[in-house]
Amino acid sequence: MIPPPLHSLAGLTLRDLDYVLAVGRTGHFGRAAQICGVSQPGLSEQIRKVEALLGCTLFERGRRGTRPTARGAALIPLIARIVRDAHVLMEQAHGTGHDLTGTLALGIIPTLAPYYMPALLRRLRTSHPDIALRLTEDRTAELSRRLLDYTLDIAIAALPVPEAGITSAPLFFEPFRVLAPRTHPLAAKSALSSTDLDHADLILLDPGHCLRDQTVSLCSPAPPQADLDGPIATSVEMLRYMVDAGEGIAVMPALAVDTATDARGFSRAIPFASPDIGRTIGLWWRTTDPRTPLFEKLARALSTNTKKAGR
Repeated sequence: MIPPPLHSLAGLTLRDLDYVLAVGRTGHFGRAAQICGVSQPGLSEQIRKVEALLGCTLFERGRRGTRPTARGAALIPLIARIVRDAHVLMEQAHGTGHDLTGTLALGIIPTLAPYYMPALLRRLRTSHPDIALRLTEDRTAELSRRLLDYTLDIAIAALPVPEAGITSAPLFFEPFRVLAPRTHPLAAKSALSSTDLDHADLILLDPGHCLRDQTVSLCSPAPPQADLDGPIATSVEMLRYMVDAGEGIAVMPALAVDTATDARGFSRAIPFASPDIGRTIGLWWRTTDPRTPLFEKLARALSTNTKKAGR
């Protein structure tokens, strides 16, 4: 028996496949359109084109959102593989030059971005004037995904890297401080140990921030879940305000604790007695990216020009 002819895929583009992946990630045509920078009707039309070319329905549309059909759930991982392989092909074809030029998509974690980006931008404008940066601020897991999805070229975040397929190089070590209201018992100490946090009234960032996990890991043994259901902040700056208001104490990155903390007079930043309590910030990129030698060179330059924070 002669099999039926395959559908022609001549009209299919990688951009169309990107739309499919965006809808699969978000479960929403409107949000996918925003991410892709197109109108929702335009994206919907391209999705219908892909479905027509493939001869099957990829998504079930409903009032409560969009989800892949059984056939779509089986095909979306194959589509993701095709898009990744196509990007690898282009990267390998372009090869490497002698320096970084053109548009560079850089992502950075929100607990670092406001405090490190001004210095980073000054260095890059001086050392790499031909780079046009496209900046993204997001949490660690999302930065990893964006790197592996080829929507980012590099990322700056805490080490270690949580995903396979990503290479990193350390940039600098950033110690942690404990921010406490001036009326808090810990504020009278000149230095703290991690055991001081075990029964303290810690304010944490909301789940998904690596700083939250790093703070919890300092407590030994790990706090029960009931102790983690206290005050929650959505950002480092909100942590600062909540401490100033007397709601508790917080572990803060050294770069976020500047002279303004003491100048306001509401709280005090206290160092840890151990200089090793902190986080190592690194530069991340895809392992397959042929620009690896250039990223390694960039990491060395940033590391050389970055003083160890808070020391």
